[in-house]
Amino acid sequence: MAANSSKPVLVLLPGLDGTGKLFEAFVQSLDPGQQTQIVRYPVDLAQGYAELETLVRAALPTDRPYVLLGESFSGPIAIRIAADPPPGLVAVVLCVTFARNPYPMLAWAAPFAAAVPMKSLPAWLRAPLMWGSLSPDAAPAAAERATAGVDASVLQHRIAAVLSVDETAALTRIRIPVLVLQARVDHVVPGAATRHLLQHLPSALHVEIDGPHLLLQTKARECAEAIARFIAGDGPR
Repeated sequence: MAANSSKPVLVLLPGLDGTGKLFEAFVQSLDPGQQTQIVRYPVDLAQGYAELETLVRAALPTDRPYVLLGESFSGPIAIRIAADPPPGLVAVVLCVTFARNPYPMLAWAAPFAAAVPMKSLPAWLRAPLMWGSLSPDAAPAAAERATAGVDASVLQHRIAAVLSVDETAALTRIRIPVLVLQARVDHVVPGAATRHLLQHLPSALHVEIDGPHLLLQTKARECAEAIARFIAGDGPR
């Protein structure tokens, strides 16, 4: 995207927890002149992608340009909004995310997601589901705290939404600049999901960073630099 004398606001849409608490390290790594806004999702109200899109649209800035970042679970929301952009939206960042169910072999399980006892699962099983790490010890303590305050039914509903989503058609309608951030060691979103994004976004800038699914949390500085270059109109280095 073209450089501008005034930086657009970076609007952040959170991962599965929806609290936005996990953005702290990333926000601190951004240039001091970069304004941010975190959109937070209800912790006690089960909503799907359509309802959350409505919530996000209502929260977007109306008086200044902005870039929308959708992390993991929120990628489909960012895609839906970018396909029908409101005034002020100048670009979108899709971070460790997907346009359609990244686990097609599990699509059949969507109706049964409500039966998964998310809060009582052992840490070794919650780690890959919620944190994107095969090792519970590798997940930041903040990740556990972020999901602790979210109702289990809300997490279950969001997992069901992931297993049912397909925003491929919306991808083809996007006409604004897109940055696709991929984690090189992602145990949650497979590489096929990123390839699907790039196949339908041939003009997107693709940046791969050596890190796990929780990329903004574990590689905050590298992500901040990549996004800053994108906003400034520079290519990857």
